Amino acid sequence: MARILLALLALLAFAAPARADVFSLGRYDFGPGEEAGVYELTASVPETVASRLPVVWPEGCAETGHDRQTMAGRARYAFEIRCGRALGRDDVIRTPWLVDGAAFTSTIAGAPVEQAVTAGDDGAVLPVGAAGGAERSFRAVAADYGVQGILHILGGWDHLAFVLCLCLLTRGRQLLLLVTTFTAGHSISLALAFFDVIHVPVPPVEAVIALSIAFMAREALRVTPDAVESVAARRRYMAIVATFGLLHGLGFATALGELGVSPHERVEGLVFFNVGVEVGQLLFVGVVLAAMAAARAIGRAEPVRVAALYGAGALGCFWMLERVAGFGQLAA
Repeated sequence: MARILLALLALLAFAAPARADVFSLGRYDFGPGEEAGVYELTASVPETVASRLPVVWPEGCAETGHDRQTMAGRARYAFEIRCGRALGRDDVIRTPWLVDGAAFTSTIAGAPVEQAVTAGDDGAVLPVGAAGGAERSFRAVAADYGVQGILHILGGWDHLAFVLCLCLLTRGRQLLLLVTTFTAGHSISLALAFFDVIHVPVPPVEAVIALSIAFMAREALRVTPDAVESVAARRRYMAIVATFGLLHGLGFATALGELGVSPHERVEGLVFFNVGVEVGQLLFVGVVLAAMAAARAIGRAEPVRVAALYGAGALGCFWMLERVAGFGQLAA
């Protein structure tokens, strides 16, 4: 019990500054300026990743002005560059901000062209020369959105906390069944919300997602893994997990929508973003199962399980209160 209390105190100590969803998203807009050969780039990134490192412009282009403002926790940059030549298809802008993913919009061809951009260890690379409206290859679209899905699930602490509770609720074939049910639920609602079939306000959904973590942690603490094997218990938990899966899918749809998916990439973007989410989810399940196997090997499986569930439940309650408290700020 002393170890459990210490674990809870440690989790709560880090809970205040932590955010439930740490998927760091950048937004970039690039277009022509008022004069020939002049272009403008605007960038919006979380203040936590803002950097003084310079932007790397295409060869033959030079920065002629810039501005920075901070608003609502985000740093907003505006740059003007002048290029001594026409931009080629291989020209890119290398940004220094370490975001997880980015939405890039270009208007150099007239009509806005949107696409998701995968960020690396050095920041996002913006394909300004290839943003004239040409469609990307199937492989490029699949890779971009697949990586974005993996990054989102691995950076979404609230989604991972829910999956953690599933892993500690049961095991074996029953765990596989519940994880599959969760996957089916959030895949359905992700598609419906992304294609605007259903419209649900985001803040209440995020609050209920946090509540789902606390509820599932409580359920896992009330029963032993063997108790979930009965037919009645199996049906009950499948219904619960499917319902919460639908809610979590609405959260995934919000993240995918913020990536600025190009109209001709919407189907592929949805499919491969969801595939990426599932890959990341399975990776996390594998890590949890390996950790629990190690705990069983040293005879500490139950204390570790209980401590993890109390910690997940406490964080779920904290995130729910935090998100409900934010309703007033949104209304203001």
